[in-house]
Amino acid sequence: MITSTETDFWNEAIQQPTERRHGAAPAFLAEALGHEHAGAAPSGDGGVDADLGAALRDLPPAVLARLHVSWLGAYFVEGLGREALTDLVVSPEGEFLGIVTLLDAGELADATANGWASARASAMFPASPSLVEVCVEDDAGDTRANALRLLLLHEAGKALAAGRNFIPDWWRADAQGEYSFLPLSWQVGEEGAVVPVDDALRHAEADAAAAFKALAGTAFLTPFGAQSPVDDFAEAFALYAHIVLSQRPWSARVFDGGTPVEYAPRWDEPRLAGKLALLSRFVPDVSHEADPLVAAAALPFAPLIGTAPLMRRAFNKEDMAPVAQALLARAEADALDANAFLDFSTTLQLTGDRDVAMNVQAEAVRIRPHYTLPARQGEMLRLLVIMGLGDLMANTPVEFLLEDSDVTLEILYVTAEAPWPEVVPEHDVMMVCMGENDANQPLLARLSEWIAGWPRPVVNGPDRIAVLSRDGVCNALGAIDGVEMPQTVRLAREQLAALAAAPETLPSLLPDGVFPLIVRPLGSHAGHDLDKIDTPADLAAYLDRVPAERFYLSRFVDYRGANGLFGKYRVVLIEGTPYLAHFASSEHWMVHYLNAGMGESEAKRALEAEAMAQFDVTFAARHRAALAEIDHRIGLPYVGMDCAETPDGRLLVFEVDNAMIVHAMDDAALYPYKKPAMAKIFAAFRQMLENARGHRGSAS
Repeated sequence: MITSTETDFWNEAIQQPTERRHGAAPAFLAEALGHEHAGAAPSGDGGVDADLGAALRDLPPAVLARLHVSWLGAYFVEGLGREALTDLVVSPEGEFLGIVTLLDAGELADATANGWASARASAMFPASPSLVEVCVEDDAGDTRANALRLLLLHEAGKALAAGRNFIPDWWRADAQGEYSFLPLSWQVGEEGAVVPVDDALRHAEADAAAAFKALAGTAFLTPFGAQSPVDDFAEAFALYAHIVLSQRPWSARVFDGGTPVEYAPRWDEPRLAGKLALLSRFVPDVSHEADPLVAAAALPFAPLIGTAPLMRRAFNKEDMAPVAQALLARAEADALDANAFLDFSTTLQLTGDRDVAMNVQAEAVRIRPHYTLPARQGEMLRLLVIMGLGDLMANTPVEFLLEDSDVTLEILYVTAEAPWPEVVPEHDVMMVCMGENDANQPLLARLSEWIAGWPRPVVNGPDRIAVLSRDGVCNALGAIDGVEMPQTVRLAREQLAALAAAPETLPSLLPDGVFPLIVRPLGSHAGHDLDKIDTPADLAAYLDRVPAERFYLSRFVDYRGANGLFGKYRVVLIEGTPYLAHFASSEHWMVHYLNAGMGESEAKRALEAEAMAQFDVTFAARHRAALAEIDHRIGLPYVGMDCAETPDGRLLVFEVDNAMIVHAMDDAALYPYKKPAMAKIFAAFRQMLENARGHRGSAS
């Protein structure tokens, strides 16, 4: 165990991609080990660190993903006195900082892959005249980089065994506990000693040829692994990664004066079935997986997939089950794989299991509140996105707005139960993306306090988002010339029941109210339990059907057009400029794009294409003054609005929300006119962020 006071070094190291965590050990690390010097390599051989970097990059992606969470890297220490050492790093207070691997460049300067493997196997039998020749690479691959690669796989096995109850942790004095890997080859004997289940190798431990022959009757892969449970797991892990994941050779030939003994472990042998099953779950082989999204979902501790790719798959009606199964297996395999939990939550929402999805999302945020989605085109701006818990309509869909951009998203979830983090990800601009709902109102208020005087530009201030309840928007947009937004009130279930029994009391509840009415539960979206109430009897029947306790009530406005269709616009206002995200036409008054029959009707698509092509000179021009006043009163640089036009030409506002879905997932062949319209929105959103970066004022 290495005690280190330099927590900043280790915190910075673990933020790097796994394959970049290598180099010369800092002086403090050498001192902690009792060494006077630390360096990358002996004089005259500066290439060993380059080979180490190549070896790391060549590790199977599943191994790199597993190491990413707790492995601090591989560093060279001169005079280490052994090829490698993997150990815990803790603070002086005993806080676990991670696991580090230390290497001695002098010991490895002349190593080649086959030579290193052969020397290590032969060293097991110092009293035996036998020569063990191990082949792990062909002639072209017999390099120092590949020797380091195999060494790293062994050290990775040691690092990844720590704290996972595969085997007793090496720093513990006893072997008490339940273990998954240990019983496959070991048993706890008298006085707590751990001994092999099969002692065939013990009788042959001095003779290399006999030892390799005896392996066939055990669950060990090599004699080296039979030394201890730690060596057993490290050897099994390394050979699984080398043979199964990387499809590389491993064979041994033992020369003892007679006929050479040949040995090559086969992972399909029954004796290795238990270890193969465990390792396949821990580090799955996805090389055969033809579906890239399933392969990405299956890798332990893989980067976050994110909402956009998962929703696109569901939107295109592709099978979500393989993705869900892969993510579930990851979450079950490791309770700290936060990316798996968050992606699994998204997948569950897309397959209709919302309640379970919300529980999984909460667990993901409990494990880790911060997630990263790297820029697709090379990072030019880093955006810190503040999110709240909730479904796919609970936060600004910023991933869709920036999916193929040069912006890296640093996603930070905040909850009412947790304090504002002491350290937040580095960023150029912050954007508050949580939507308004009753549960978020206290959190939005706290967030306003947390970010007051924030040293970076802030887009969409939480105090302005707090206004976006249905009744709040109604109050904010009252008496705008040319705007129709019926008054909206909140009523308890008992009030609605009383109204159904005594409809003459409607004016006291809703001053502009007349039947028909629109009713919906608080917090509902996408038309869930939204209904038009034509008579008091309809209201009573609605309450019998819908068990909610609180509701929004407003009067119905008939906005049917001259063509007999109801048309709904989704408009986004970006720094005051309106853009059309979609225009849906329907025979029904409750218009939602997905159920309006747009894909089935060429005529409806023609109406949308015309609306998008002429938006700036038609709709936006007709309502220019009204839209400008709405933008002024709402006061958010980015916000969405669902709206329509009444037969007499007024702008009918249904809803204003910063969390409306805006996307470019539609089939380009069926909707060729959408790509240019969405590109305008995405470009304007990106420019808004750039403008914010140039403005160092307060939240907007």
